[in-house]
Amino acid sequence: MSKPIFTALSPNTERDDVLLAFKLLFRPWRWKNGAHLSLLKKEFQDWLSSKHVFFFESGRTSLYAILNVLDLKNDDEVLLQAYTCIAVPEPILWVGAKPVYVDCDEETFNMSVVDLEKKITAKSKVLIIQHTFGYPADLGKLLEIAKKHNLFVIEDCAHALGSTYEDKLVGTFGDASFFSFGRDKVISAVFGGVVSVKNPQIAAKIEAFWGICPLPSSGWIFHQLLHPVIMAFVKLTFNIYIGKIVQHLALRFGILSKAVYREERKGLKPPFIFKQFPNALAVLALKQFRKLDKFNQHRQEIAGIYKSDLSHLQAQKELNNSRSIYLRYTIHMLHAHKILKSAAKHKIFLGDWYTTSLAPEGVDYEKMQYTPSTCPVAEKLARETFNLPTNIQITKNEAEKIISFVKNYVTSNPNN
Repeated sequence: MSKPIFTALSPNTERDDVLLAFKLLFRPWRWKNGAHLSLLKKEFQDWLSSKHVFFFESGRTSLYAILNVLDLKNDDEVLLQAYTCIAVPEPILWVGAKPVYVDCDEETFNMSVVDLEKKITAKSKVLIIQHTFGYPADLGKLLEIAKKHNLFVIEDCAHALGSTYEDKLVGTFGDASFFSFGRDKVISAVFGGVVSVKNPQIAAKIEAFWGICPLPSSGWIFHQLLHPVIMAFVKLTFNIYIGKIVQHLALRFGILSKAVYREERKGLKPPFIFKQFPNALAVLALKQFRKLDKFNQHRQEIAGIYKSDLSHLQAQKELNNSRSIYLRYTIHMLHAHKILKSAAKHKIFLGDWYTTSLAPEGVDYEKMQYTPSTCPVAEKLARETFNLPTNIQITKNEAEKIISFVKNYVTSNPNN
């Protein structure tokens, strides 16, 4: 019986991470307070060379913390790209500003410089630059436009912890940046977010906001610690269907936390936001952060295998002056959704970031103030892309198996 290949389902967690989470489940005195957040903060500051760093329970709250201190008015516009997760426009709406969606470049999947210039108005105040799937955006051109129009620049580095542009880490170019420690991100603590900001006055305001944020409840922390443990069991028993059943029941009865809550699809605030980062998740994040170089080197090696053997297929393009960490290796192919379904029948679960321009599926576009016709390239990419896994659990042999499947599919379906 062949072993399933997963792109998601806690892709970064190794045996020692699962054991650590399991041990923490039985040490509730370490859940909220402890020394690990300070240790993580110091190591992150040194790594990013940033004086002003703040940790929150999610990337959403991290972005909100930045926007919240910029004194934005109700008609002020925040520019962001489509082909993203709703975790980005949500904080814009929470502060009362207006999200303006910029279309993508069809080769890089990052923000289109041409469409950005078309959508800037006198009301534009903030530009969010997303580094999609770890591929750095065209920062040179985008920052030049931002400077011309006096825009406050926030780098969305949720996918790009360790990526570089002109030999400098992304997250060091804008006025501020945020990172994510979500379950499928570069490193994983199930939830978690980081803010880095350059201006000391803005940093002081964010620190004040952080200070009034409470710690999450013990119940919420318990659910996050449970996640890697249950996911390890799910993957181990997936072939005999027990894993599928356990995953389904755990989600249905709220034993497992979800990456995106149901109310978020309708534009409502999820219950967990505006909290500090608890010690227990800092323990998980610190262990993962110390593996960052190993993780990213592995991703780059696996991506190199895909590049070599699938060079005839159109993949996300990397800029010459940048270095991606390849959170996922994304292919652009007509009828991409069909190959996702076909792969699953062969127990190869490829990635579906993003099957809609604002992920996940079922988002109320009207509530998110998004009109699909304004971003036709993003809509096309959502229909015609799928991801190959690069995470630490993917072996070279498994990468070759994925390549063989993709080649056979293309040969057997020449019109797809």
